[in-house]
Amino acid sequence: MKGLKTLTAVLLGSALLASAVPASADAAAYKHYVACGVTENAKPAHECSKKSKKGAFFKTLDGDVNYSICVNFPTGKNICAKAQLAKQGILYFNKITSNIPGKHRVSWFVEGKRVGVFHFTISG
Repeated sequence: MKGLKTLTAVLLGSALLASAVPASADAAAYKHYVACGVTENAKPAHECSKKSKKGAFFKTLDGDVNYSICVNFPTGKNICAKAQLAKQGILYFNKITSNIPGKHRVSWFVEGKRVGVFHFTISG
C-alpha cells in the first residue's frame, strides 16, 4: 500500500511538472524586468523611489520579434506601446515615467501572447 501511495505521488508530481514546461519554455526565450535606472547595468528591482528613473527592459534570446509592452498603473489606467522591433540578443528598454506611488504591473507580449509580467512599487 505504501508503494502505491509513493507511485501515485511521483506520477502526480511528474504530471504537474510536465504541464508547467510549455509555459516556461516560451518565457525562457525572453528576458524581461523593471529596473530603477535606464542603463544596461541597471539591476531588476521591485521597488523604486518616485525620483528615480525607471525602465522596463526586454531581450529576445530566440530570433527577432515585434513586442508590445503595457504598464498598468495604481490608478487603473493602462498604457501600451505596440509593435516594437527587438533584434535577438540586444537589450531594449522603455522608460516608465510614472511617479505615482503604489503597485505597477508591466506586461510584455509577442504575437499577442503574454510572455512576461513584472510587478514593482513606487515608494512615496
